[in-house]
Amino acid sequence: MKVLTVMSGVIISATGAWCLAYYRSAFSSIAFILAIAMILSALFLIGAYLVSGKKRLPETVLVEGMLTLLFGFVTLNNEVTDTAISMFFGAWLATAGLIRFTQGLAVSRFDPRNWAKILPLSILSAIFGFIMLMHSLVSATNQLTLVGGALILNGLSQLVYAMYMVRHENLPQVEQARERVEAKQAAAEAKRKERDELRQLTRSEREARKKELRDAAAAEAENRKRLDRIEKQKRKAAREALLDPTIQLSAADMAMIAGAATEAAAGTEEPVSELPEEFGSELPAEPEEAASGLTAEDEAFLMAPPEPEISWETLTKEPAWQTPAFPQKPDITEILEREVKKPEPLPFTPLSLEELIEQENIIPAQRSEQQKIEEDQRFTEEFSWHWPPKEV
Repeated sequence: MKVLTVMSGVIISATGAWCLAYYRSAFSSIAFILAIAMILSALFLIGAYLVSGKKRLPETVLVEGMLTLLFGFVTLNNEVTDTAISMFFGAWLATAGLIRFTQGLAVSRFDPRNWAKILPLSILSAIFGFIMLMHSLVSATNQLTLVGGALILNGLSQLVYAMYMVRHENLPQVEQARERVEAKQAAAEAKRKERDELRQLTRSEREARKKELRDAAAAEAENRKRLDRIEKQKRKAAREALLDPTIQLSAADMAMIAGAATEAAAGTEEPVSELPEEFGSELPAEPEEAASGLTAEDEAFLMAPPEPEISWETLTKEPAWQTPAFPQKPDITEILEREVKKPEPLPFTPLSLEELIEQENIIPAQRSEQQKIEEDQRFTEEFSWHWPPKEV
C-alpha cells in the first residue's frame, strides 16, 4: 500500500511539473492529460486502501481517492471552463489539504514523533486552495501555473504521508535504543525530583541529606565492584578448568571408580580347592618350562640376536640395479637378434657357360609367347608384395 500511495504522489507531482512546463498552452489542449493523471492517482489511492489488510488505513484515504476520481472525470468530460479553472482545482486542493491534515492526526495515535511532519504541507495545500477559490486574487495569474502548483503540492503531501501512513515495526536495535533513551529520561526525571526536594529543606537538613546520598552511592559502587570481582574470579576459574589437562572428579565419581576396581579384582581371583593329604605326594611335578612360564619358542625368540637397526651406515652403497634384488638383465638387442628370423635366400640354378652363350645368341624376337608368359610370372612372384594371391 505504501508503493501505491507513492505512485499516486509521483504521478500527480509529475503532471504538475508538466503543466508548469507548458503554461502558455490552452487548458483544453492539456485537459485530457490532467484528467488521466488524476484518475490514475485516485485508482492508486483506492487500491492502497483496499490492500491495506490488517494495517487498515483510515477511511480518509478512500474519501480522497473517490474525490480525486470525481474531479478527474469532470475534467475528462471538458466541463471546466476557462474562467473556473482556478476555482475548480482550488476546491480540489483545499479539500485534499484538509483530508491530509486529518490523516496526520490519525498517524499521531501510533507515531507520536513523526506525525507532525505531515502537517506543514497539508496546511500549505489548504491555504493555497482557499487562495485559488478567491477569483479576485488570482485573476491576473496564469491559470495553468496555479494548476501546476496545486498538483505539485498535493503530490508532495502524498509522498510525505506515505512515509508514516502505517505503524513502523521496530527492529531489535531500535527497541534497545528506545529503552536506553527512556532510561536516560527516567534518570533525569528522578534527578530533577531529588533536586526539587533538596531545595525545600533547610541548610542542615540539606547537608545531612546530601551526606546520606553520598554514602548510599559509595556503598552501591563498592557493592558493584565486589560483584565484578566475584564474576571475574568465576570466569578465571572456569577458564583454568578448561585449560587444566587433569580430570576433575568429584567425591561420588571417585567412590564409584574405587568400587568398580574392587569388584574387578575380586572377579579375577580363582578359588583354590584344598586337596587331601593323601593325594599331596602323588601330584605330578610341573615341568621346568611350566614353572618358568616360558615355552621353547619364547626362549628361542629371546635368545635370537637383535635385528640390526636401519641407518645410513647400514644401507648398501652399491647401485640398485647391481643388488640381488635387481639382477643384471641381458641386452635387449641380443634377444631381438636371436628371435628375429632371417629371410631365406631365393633358390636359383646356376647356368653353364654354353647356356649363357646360347641365351645371348638367341634373338629376342624369336622367343615364343609361352616363354614371355613364364618370365613375367617368375618376375611377378619374386618382386610383387601381393603375390601369390590369397586362397579363399
